[in-house]
Amino acid sequence: MNVGPFDDGSADIPGGITGPVGRVLVVGAGIAGLTVANALHTAGVDCTVFEARPRLGGRLHTLDLAGSPADLGGSWLHHPSGNRLRRFAEAAGIECGPGDPMPTISTYDVATARWLPDEAMATVLAGDPGAFAGALDALRHELGPGASAAEGIEAFLASSGLTGDARRRAAQGLRASVEADAAGAAEDQSLRWLWTQEEFDDDFFGDLPRHGYVSVVDAMAAGLDVRLASPVVGIALTDDGVTVSLRSGEQESGSHVIVAVPLGVLKSPSPTFTPPLPAERTDLISRLGFGRYEKVLLRFARPFWRDAGWSHLVVFPPEASQPAVWIFDLDAFGHGPVLACHVFHSGIPLVSEEWPTGAADWATDLIGAVLGSPCPDPVAVAVTSWGEDPCSLGSYTHVTPDCSNADLDVLGTPVAGRILFAGEHTQSARVGYADGAMTSGIREAKRLLGLSAVTLSVEPAQPISVARV
Repeated sequence: MNVGPFDDGSADIPGGITGPVGRVLVVGAGIAGLTVANALHTAGVDCTVFEARPRLGGRLHTLDLAGSPADLGGSWLHHPSGNRLRRFAEAAGIECGPGDPMPTISTYDVATARWLPDEAMATVLAGDPGAFAGALDALRHELGPGASAAEGIEAFLASSGLTGDARRRAAQGLRASVEADAAGAAEDQSLRWLWTQEEFDDDFFGDLPRHGYVSVVDAMAAGLDVRLASPVVGIALTDDGVTVSLRSGEQESGSHVIVAVPLGVLKSPSPTFTPPLPAERTDLISRLGFGRYEKVLLRFARPFWRDAGWSHLVVFPPEASQPAVWIFDLDAFGHGPVLACHVFHSGIPLVSEEWPTGAADWATDLIGAVLGSPCPDPVAVAVTSWGEDPCSLGSYTHVTPDCSNADLDVLGTPVAGRILFAGEHTQSARVGYADGAMTSGIREAKRLLGLSAVTLSVEPAQPISVARV
């Protein structure tokens, strides 16, 4: 079934391509690559997707954790009102439900071994991001265009009047909020471009796909020619098109190629480009940031934390330099007795000397500190390591102090009229979001089809089959 129209937020038809559109090759089967392939396939264009992993979805990856759907990468359809990916999920018949933890979240400070009262939440929960956001313009003026988010946090706290443990918690909470938003150390993020993404509504946490993001990925990929376990190691311009070289030694030719791999992979030696990408493009790829955001997911026999009187948590660790840890109760969203510990960039070296092997012990020790007694043994564990995954080499993109939002949009422009780019890092409106990656795929489909909007295909939701732990 065809649904649409879908656009990228503009009625303009992007240009910059050379030659007629014949067979289009797509490198990467994340949501960006699948979206452009879906739109081209729906329009009758010959299109083949090459994916290095043996599965679809890229950084959207759902695992069956002993009977519970657990998203190792993206989880939420953020800001669902107006979100194109949420509209696609609805058209595909994918069941979604609200996933906002904020109404029932609690805070615990390990350093002082105490629960924080509700009235303290505005100060300690994520460091009062509302007050910090309200101060951003003044901080940018005071600190200048090259300031980092870490410098902004420090200047904000210096004028806050907070001292001692309250100031430590505010610093930990703000660092967590900043590093969760852009997957990088606060020191490496631009204050000027912090929190400048477009927001469709006030519901940040938004909706959760009932069976995990795999249902959205599978719906977008239905009917496409996707070749899994087919890493592309080279992309070359030819006289009348492009050729991609696979690690297997095979070569595939087309009129155009869409490179929809993460920014972390573009920073790596593979795939190579022949001729090399322009120097200004490689400079931007080098200077833009791509950091880490990892998860430790623990499935238990039962939701014992409910007996202790809490559900979702913000935990302030004893190390002052470590960001707060967010622990979400997936049972509250109907996904079974799972606690999902979200660990942000600067906290990863501190939480475990041997990530990911020591991460489960760290997480159960942290939960035990909250309980005041040993944590029950989990029946299943999943620990991500996106920073070490050669197919991602990080989680998602942030703007560094020597870059700007405009640099992201430059990454979304074609090279030589035949090499096109898609992904969350190739647009500034929703960088870091899955729907931003989808929008970039719509943009590239518009470019190739010469249309102001595209049509996508969906099929009725099918039973989900995912790897089980």
